[in-house]
Amino acid sequence: MKLTMRTRRICRVVVSLALGLVFVTPAFPQGNENNDWQAIEDQRDARRKAELLDSFIKKYPSSGRRPDADFTLIDFYSENKDFQKILQMAEDFRQRPPSADPATKAKMFVSAMFAAASLNDIKRTVEYGDYALAADPNNFSVLYFFAAANLPNPAKALEYGQKAITLPKPANVRPEVYATQMGRLHGIVATPLFAAGKFAEAREHLEAALKANPKDQATQFRLAFANVNLMGAAAKAAQDANTALIKAMSATPPNNSEADAAKAKMESSSKEALELRDVAIESLARALAIGGQYQQDAQKLFDGLYQAKNKSLDGATDLVAQKKSELGL
Repeated sequence: MKLTMRTRRICRVVVSLALGLVFVTPAFPQGNENNDWQAIEDQRDARRKAELLDSFIKKYPSSGRRPDADFTLIDFYSENKDFQKILQMAEDFRQRPPSADPATKAKMFVSAMFAAASLNDIKRTVEYGDYALAADPNNFSVLYFFAAANLPNPAKALEYGQKAITLPKPANVRPEVYATQMGRLHGIVATPLFAAGKFAEAREHLEAALKANPKDQATQFRLAFANVNLMGAAAKAAQDANTALIKAMSATPPNNSEADAAKAKMESSSKEALELRDVAIESLARALAIGGQYQQDAQKLFDGLYQAKNKSLDGATDLVAQKKSELGL
């Protein structure tokens, strides 16, 4: 059937309108999204802004303004201690993530981890911390938190602490806060090493912990105790070297090369033992200056070492007073 000119014109108009709708229709949601976002930015009431953000996230789940909108809302919920709402957001985010970016996922799950911790919900604290580590295995915030909170169990917490101290400082953590956190991590790592009698390894971490917090009596005492045990090992090595020296010199003919080696070992070990004793005395004096639960044990150990060095306790009280002044106590 032939189309009349008028019919052909109508067809062309219909096609043109259809094509126009194809290109114009997507602009309507975008326009609505822009208007809704502008309403959020214009809103001055914090609670109303939060309501608008919540509505925006649900209405435009694929918006390019996410996940920034989510984190703005989380900040509001955190300030108002609406931790359950943060957990609900995190669960929605987990099931329908608006971003595949690992850093974004980790940030969301870290927020949920702290929200669950604020509610004393250990199960979900660990759950969201694990989600965050799955997204970012080197997330310092989670590693530090789990180590400090002894989660999910002591062995794993120690593992997290050991890993955290190897990581560089996160850009968003202030230097003074990072120094405090690192000090605590070293203290956490030192504790099981100390308990296992691995005093040389523990000493390294105890010294690092005291750099961040020199006023911790327990750490000062443990450092002194570790040094006393290492002093004992050095003294034993000196004694063994002395025995070897006597044996080498008593041989017929005397074994001069073995005697020289034994003498060098005896002198170096004796020097090491005396240096460790002096360091232990200093740590114990600080522990006594700080005061606390280790006072009695520290006093007993301090008196023994100080008297062995000085042949009396004269000046011992002055040394403790000096350390008290140095610590600003």
